[in-house]
Amino acid sequence: MKKFAALLFAYCLATTAFGQTPFTITAGNFPVFGIQNYDGPNMPNGNNLIPAPNGNWDLSSYHSGAPITNDYQVETLPFYTSAGVDVYLSGVKVMTPTLGYMMDSEFDFNATGVYDKGIYVPAQAYSLASFTGNVLDSLTFPLQGFVYQNGRQVMEFPASYQSGWYSESRRVVDFNLSVAALGLNKTPCKHVFTIFRTDTILGWGKLRVYSNGAASVPYDVLIDRTIQYALDSFFVGGAPAPPALLAAFGITQGQQTGAINRYTVYREGYSMPLSVINFPNTNFSTPTALFFDTENLWTTGVENPAAANFSTLVFPNPCSAGELNLQITGVVPVLHSYEILDMEGHTVQSGIVQLDAGLIHTSLNSQIPNGNYLLRVLGDKKQTTISEPFVLMR
Repeated sequence: MKKFAALLFAYCLATTAFGQTPFTITAGNFPVFGIQNYDGPNMPNGNNLIPAPNGNWDLSSYHSGAPITNDYQVETLPFYTSAGVDVYLSGVKVMTPTLGYMMDSEFDFNATGVYDKGIYVPAQAYSLASFTGNVLDSLTFPLQGFVYQNGRQVMEFPASYQSGWYSESRRVVDFNLSVAALGLNKTPCKHVFTIFRTDTILGWGKLRVYSNGAASVPYDVLIDRTIQYALDSFFVGGAPAPPALLAAFGITQGQQTGAINRYTVYREGYSMPLSVINFPNTNFSTPTALFFDTENLWTTGVENPAAANFSTLVFPNPCSAGELNLQITGVVPVLHSYEILDMEGHTVQSGIVQLDAGLIHTSLNSQIPNGNYLLRVLGDKKQTTISEPFVLMR
């Protein structure tokens, strides 16, 4: 009996020691977006990734060789940086398959999550001749930018299995419309749209993707299901746009645009998803496109592919003289720039990394008040490589 009890106890210990558990996404292990390189789109036959607890998925057979890149640029305009915005992504706001306008999305990383917190609309103009037949008819947008109190929430901290979040974000874009047949001559108009987004972490486990002709190692992952869409409204001269005008452009009042039905697969320590799977509707039954990360992948011989092969130490901590040092021991990664953030996620100082024998020395701005801060060092892909908290106490 004693021998059986001992064996049972040993089995329980082994199960506890080697059983997989889901990780948690936090502000500390979810770096600011940088350059995201993907292979895709790929259209797999059927859906072999069904979110579940402690799953084991293999997408390594899918490979298209059609690379795409999302390049999140560091924001420098004071209008946005003063509101905590870190990066922006240039894109297009689509109203119909043949009508849209350029718009940048402004992203804020802070202690509670990641938010699409503002928009920047550059000055732009479009001819409407293909719609109205008059070469003088036009659609013009003045330069404009906005920061919203309620942004579209992309990530919530902390996030783990069965957690979720919801957001609504209303945006207003001004434009001028000239349509001679309707007596409109640079008439002030508004495009008002509200984005509705729901995210739920539905699964966790291990996932392999394609990597240079082989399967990657199985990465520990969380699977986030996103359902998002926008409802559009249009106003001309302060009143709802007439139906006949909207019909001429293929637009309807209250139309739904920008639908996203997606599984996003995250690894610990990366904001770049390991894989993104798009679906045509909320049934999530047959995917229409599959994307996967093409960088920072391992294929063999790594127990923990997310583990760094270097260690760091920030000193003195607390920092009393305004001189801060970061010592890197081991294989020094490629580093580009640094940022110092307060506890609300605002950048209070930044610069280019000067590395000398594994040591980074930084003189802190004398205007920075005492308090708790985060030293964040970015690599050549603008992904956070090192994060070290410190206390300033002059």
